[in-house]
Amino acid sequence: MAERKYRTFDKYMEDHLKKNPDRIDGFLQTALEEYEKNQDETALLLALRHVVKAKGGMMALAEKTNIPRESLYRMLALSGNPTLKNLQRILRSFGYTLAFKPLDMVSR
Repeated sequence: MAERKYRTFDKYMEDHLKKNPDRIDGFLQTALEEYEKNQDETALLLALRHVVKAKGGMMALAEKTNIPRESLYRMLALSGNPTLKNLQRILRSFGYTLAFKPLDMVSR
């Protein structure tokens, strides 16, 4: 009997976002909202990595942002710490920008 191979969650997310690019907006928004709640930087970086893979991978991102591929891997690693400037460059390559909005008075 052949052994059944299962996809990892990371591979599932990459495939899902690649096949459904219209879901990337909601995926990133949810990742940012979750970060706001629990300050889990690694989860936010992981979400960004999923989008990078869905949009062509690190090489494509390196070409769009003019950031060396090796630097991108370090920035988006679970222990990564991208600068605000580099985060902005990455987001712009996805078609997004950083934005500030007032906190809802109820959530304070």
